[in-house]
Amino acid sequence: LLFGLQSTASGLIQLFFYNRDDKMICKLLKHTFMGLVILITTIPVNSGIQEQPLPNFDDRIPEVWRPAPTPPGALDWQTLINVRVHHENVDNFMLSVPSFTQALEALDGQRVKLNGYMMPLSASEAQSHFILMAYPHSCPFHMLGGLGGFVEIEADFPVNFTYEPVLIEGQFQLLEDYSNGLFYRINAAQAVTQ
Repeated sequence: LLFGLQSTASGLIQLFFYNRDDKMICKLLKHTFMGLVILITTIPVNSGIQEQPLPNFDDRIPEVWRPAPTPPGALDWQTLINVRVHHENVDNFMLSVPSFTQALEALDGQRVKLNGYMMPLSASEAQSHFILMAYPHSCPFHMLGGLGGFVEIEADFPVNFTYEPVLIEGQFQLLEDYSNGLFYRINAAQAVTQ
């Protein structure tokens, strides 16, 4: 604090009371400015405002970076996420192509339940066509879980959008056209409670 006061006062006195050339004036202004910066940054701030502690997000981080919980009898996201993917050049377009496991092939055409997070495809509260995601909404440039972490939903009855996980039941389908970046669909879907 004292150094800041001394530097500021010294710079101002020399600037106003002595004849100097342009280089010297610039140097003195710099000296004065640095003194003011030191002075301002060392003054304790006590304006009666109590310091607010930052919220502790450490407790929530584990739940944010996990797939939606799997209720009893529902399909586990790991089965879908663990699909192997290779890339093929189709008409100068890089296409992600899955290699389905036997477990996935056995699910094709079966009625399944899947718990996940909704990504709406239209600007309405009720969604009949949407994407169900393994992980909650996050950065649009990074897809947690890869392409296996997304399932297209074609619902018979509209489902109201929510940020909470929603349990969907319907007929599971392995897609044959991967040009939309999706490998799976659940048809004749509806939201269920358990």
